[in-house]
Amino acid sequence: MQIEVQELREAASRDALQIKKLTQRETALYLELLDLRQTDNETKRLLFEKSQEALSAHAKVLSLRNKVIDLQEKAEESHAKMVRLEERATQQEVRLGQLERELVCKDELFNQTKEELTNDDADSYATGFEDAMAQVVYAHLGVDFSQTVLSKKIVDGQLVNPKE
Repeated sequence: MQIEVQELREAASRDALQIKKLTQRETALYLELLDLRQTDNETKRLLFEKSQEALSAHAKVLSLRNKVIDLQEKAEESHAKMVRLEERATQQEVRLGQLERELVCKDELFNQTKEELTNDDADSYATGFEDAMAQVVYAHLGVDFSQTVLSKKIVDGQLVNPKE
């Protein structure tokens, strides 16, 4: 029986050693599990932060995309407006050319009419002077009016030619 007790003690000692090794292994595995959980939590936190950054970046991209669309619409509107303005400018240039030609024609007509009226007035003035002189000569027969001409003036009681 002593042998059995001895064998049981040896078996118990071996079991205790094995339990000690298993306990150490369990502790090591538990520490490794804690480290993995900590790493997992850190990874989840980083993933959450990166997800937030991605959502923020996505929101900015959407905002910028909307701004680009608005700017494209404004550019199209501006282009259409510019085309209309260019068409109007072309029409105005054509109209300006027409008005310039009309002005030249009217200016020529005005100058011609002015010249005709000037000549008519000069003729009327000269004819009127001659008619008046004829009446004066008729009324005052025997008086010499040969020095009386249209271009002379009376200055200080004398008949003078102002060009001299």
